Amino acid sequence: MPLKLQKLEALKRRLPLNHEKRRDIEEEYAKTMAGYRGEQTVDYHLKILHNDKNFILHDIRLLNGSAFFQIDTLICNPAFFLIIEVKNISGTLIFDQVFHQLIRNSNGKEEAFPDPISQVKRHHHQLTTWLKDNKVPEIPVEWIVVISHPSTLIKSSPINSNIGKKIIHSAALSNIIEEFTNKYKEKKFSNLDLKKLSN
Repeated sequence: MPLKLQKLEALKRRLPLNHEKRRDIEEEYAKTMAGYRGEQTVDYHLKILHNDKNFILHDIRLLNGSAFFQIDTLICNPAFFLIIEVKNISGTLIFDQVFHQLIRNSNGKEEAFPDPISQVKRHHHQLTTWLKDNKVPEIPVEWIVVISHPSTLIKSSPINSNIGKKIIHSAALSNIIEEFTNKYKEKKFSNLDLKKLSN
């Protein structure tokens, strides 16, 4: 369990029920717990990849220039890297790429979330810059957004129909990774070099 979640849990236990910040803490706890559960669901589907060819790194925090960036999950394969942004959101999700937002409809209520596509594209740029700055040999870097809640309905506007391969349910994860494995055949790293880089 992430340290942040442990801290929020401890804070929730200690705060009086009538404390003015109680509601804020409970909302932050619920959001953080949903993210953690979503990552656990994705981990289940990644178990088949645990072998000597793939290094799976979770919650990576890297310094890029003067700012840090964090990646939910990074798969390091000798031929490609894959950034996975995990979202555990229920209801009907509409990916609006005109206004770069995620809209959720649930129980007749509509709410907006930050766009995970913009977020993962930013991580892609930051990681490729970090790799270059650290003189890591050039390697293809792919990205996907994984919706971990199994009953979530995913939609996009007709003009954005090409994002279908980039937003998937967690159950389709192994198929997508197999596609990347078939697409990228040329090894850029030996297993030993990849292990060193992962460490």
